[in-house]
Amino acid sequence: MFILIADDEKMIRLSLQSMLEELYPGEHMYMHAINGKAAVEQVKKLPPDLVFLDIRMPLMNGLEVLEACQELSSSIKWVILSGYAEFDYAQKAINLSAYSYLLKPVDLATLKNLVDNIIELKQKETELNNRLFTSDIIRTFYLADQMGTDEMAFLPYGRANYVIYHIYIDRQEKERQYFLKDILFQKLNQFCSDNTSVLYYAIFFNTNGELCIVCSVKDPSHLNFFINSQIKGFPEDSISVFSGNSDTLTEIYQKSQSIEKISDIRLIYDCRQTVDIKTLEILPKLDDYLYFCNNINQFIQNTLIGNRETVRQLAASFEQDNKMSDIFKNVNRNIFYLYLKDIFSHNFSSENFQSFIKEFYQVSSDFSSEEPLRNFDVAVIKDFVHQNYAKDVGISYVSEYFNLSPTYFSRLFHEKTGQKYIDFVTEVRMENAKKLIRKSPDISVKKTAESVGYTSVRHFSKLFQKYTGVLPSNF
Repeated sequence: MFILIADDEKMIRLSLQSMLEELYPGEHMYMHAINGKAAVEQVKKLPPDLVFLDIRMPLMNGLEVLEACQELSSSIKWVILSGYAEFDYAQKAINLSAYSYLLKPVDLATLKNLVDNIIELKQKETELNNRLFTSDIIRTFYLADQMGTDEMAFLPYGRANYVIYHIYIDRQEKERQYFLKDILFQKLNQFCSDNTSVLYYAIFFNTNGELCIVCSVKDPSHLNFFINSQIKGFPEDSISVFSGNSDTLTEIYQKSQSIEKISDIRLIYDCRQTVDIKTLEILPKLDDYLYFCNNINQFIQNTLIGNRETVRQLAASFEQDNKMSDIFKNVNRNIFYLYLKDIFSHNFSSENFQSFIKEFYQVSSDFSSEEPLRNFDVAVIKDFVHQNYAKDVGISYVSEYFNLSPTYFSRLFHEKTGQKYIDFVTEVRMENAKKLIRKSPDISVKKTAESVGYTSVRHFSKLFQKYTGVLPSNF
């Protein structure tokens, strides 16, 4: 907590701080005020969490300070310092919303009990405020998406230091997203308990499914350091964070919209740290980068839905577009790989990522001619798998064997059979595993797995159980 000790006697200020440091070593930060006027100015400049306020001070007494600060922050806990002769003043202070009072000289045990109660109370208040803040942010952001930013005017939060973070995980498994959200919530909650620079925070998924954090902060630098430290705890190049800050939540929402529009730039820009949207918006080649990302997304989307004419046109333009090839040289390959892997799921491997531009051209030639489609003999491919199921019959190897791109091969196989290629391979291997076990009941699971093309016994057992309903050892 930020603790302000306001007393005109230096020895009392130092003595009280020394007692608090003994009770809570390294946990709190301290400020001093030598008179009532200085105390008011300090509260205006940086509102503390807890104030120890002497009743009798020059320029302004304790009661006058309380009256002057009533509108500044309702979250401040005021503790009056008084002697026995000033007990009536202490009672008046309680009526002016002071939390409690301490009689001088301050007793260590009494001080600890009082501060412990204040810490517990502030934690409960913080938890409640954060729940309300989260609810307000989610509701108004959703309404703003549907009806515009006029809905933001109803938020009961005035001007303050606000910051928003958009967290992108390029492997978009839902369980991974929720795992990250839970981890960040726990870490952020702990951070806010230990660091009073964050007043409110909300962590949620926006309407586009992206993980967001919105905070009201005293000092954004502490929070940025925290977020950066958390990013480094995740696998390299799997996470990107963009941020924006403003003094109103309406502008924070607008920053959020800007981040979403520009988020694809993470494919090119090194985002292994929190990057402010202002930094991205002034990049010299921003328009070129966005042009590249837009073309990539169009190509992928049309490839997935089988829009051959558009894909052919796009691929042909890539071949003649020096800008596309130049920018591709600067792409963060790890992020790009995860980005594409997410889209293509298991049908996109590290092997076919080695030259993505070449993949474009290959798909282009596939689409530009009807020959591959006419010559795509499913029977031949199935026979190949039946003959070689114990070897490498992954989509990368087989598609190359038949002189097709992995993406195009996968689409054609599914189009011709109504079945994913990987599911077909699994089916062939499981049927042969069943035959092998029936023929040799005493065969080990490890030997069975190796015989049908699996190096991992655990993976084989899991697939076998999913396919047959029982483990190989119980078949």
